[in-house]
Parts: sequence; structure tokens; C-alpha cells
Amino acid sequence: MRKGIIVILMAIMGAVAFSFLQEKPEGWATVDHVNFYLKDETTNSTFSGTVFAQVKGDEKRAILVGWVNITEKDFGGAAVFVPPGWKVLEAFTSYSAPISTDPSNWIAVLGRDGGREGYSIWIGPAGYDLVECGHNICGGGAGGVFIELRPTEDGTNLTLNLAVGSRVISTSQGSVKAIFSTSSNVTVSFKK
Repeated sequence: MRKGIIVILMAIMGAVAFSFLQEKPEGWATVDHVNFYLKDETTNSTFSGTVFAQVKGDEKRAILVGWVNITEKDFGGAAVFVPPGWKVLEAFTSYSAPISTDPSNWIAVLGRDGGREGYSIWIGPAGYDLVECGHNICGGGAGGVFIELRPTEDGTNLTLNLAVGSRVISTSQGSVKAIFSTSSNVTVSFKK
């Protein structure tokens, strides 16, 4: 029942965003979009939304509009891994949790090799403080996510790796905490 409601809400959110992002005179035209839904079975945290591919003349951009629901058991949160050849123009969230209600505390944009090797965008506990949240409960929040990406190289597709959740893995040496334990690739095309 709950999953059905989430799917319906995600479809409504995608339809509203799609109609908002449709071609306007001299504006951006949406040429592709992909809906996504990830649920981490260990923590029950979810990350859902839509990735849009848009063009305006020779310009391209990708927009991610999403929703994260991070449970108290989750010390990782959600992540978007951006490949090389793309730069992050904007990334923000409305996520908040009891430890801090300021959404800007809950997102981190990390450039791998100054952005030349891509970007990691962490939302939720890992975006707040990975060490702190690995030892104390930081999760238990929800909020929207908006990310705008632009290409630095020519290409016809963009593949984002999206992830959510965390778990403790037992080894012969003890235990290891792993973040972003549920992931999926989402690809949008910029071909008209």
C-alpha cells in the first residue's frame, strides 16, 4: 500500500516537473526523461525522482528533481555520482533532520580531482558529517533535491549513478560501515 502511494506521488511529481520543464518559446526543450526509485532494504531509506535531458539550441543541461526519505538507521543517506565531462551548476536540498534543520548543512558537492574526474553529491547524513553520523544517529529526515548539470565535453548521453542507504558488513577483522549500499544507473539521451 505504502509503496503504491509513493509510486503515485512520484508519477505526479514527474508529470508536474515534466510539464513545467517542457519547451517554452526560446527556452529549454525536454528531449528525454527517466523516473527512478531506489529503496535500501537494510534501512528502508528511499530516493526517488526524475532526471531530465534538455536542450536549447546547441546548449545542453540535465536536471534532477528528487525526494529523499532517510530513516534513523541510515548513517549514509543518498548520493548522485556525476561522471567526468559534466559540471555541477547547482545542487541544493530542502532535507532537514532533528540534529540540524538548516538544509544547507545536509548536502556536500565533492569534485574528484578538481571536478576533472566527476563529482559526488551527498545528501543527508553523509552530506552533513560522515564521521559524526557514523557514530551517532543523524538520520531521520526527508526533503527535496534539485541538481543542475552542464556538459564540459560533447556527448549524446549522460549516465548518473544514484545511491541510497548504508549497512554494517561483518568481516573476519571486525565490522565495516558501508554507505550508499543500494545503487542504480540512470541514463538520459540528448538526441532530439
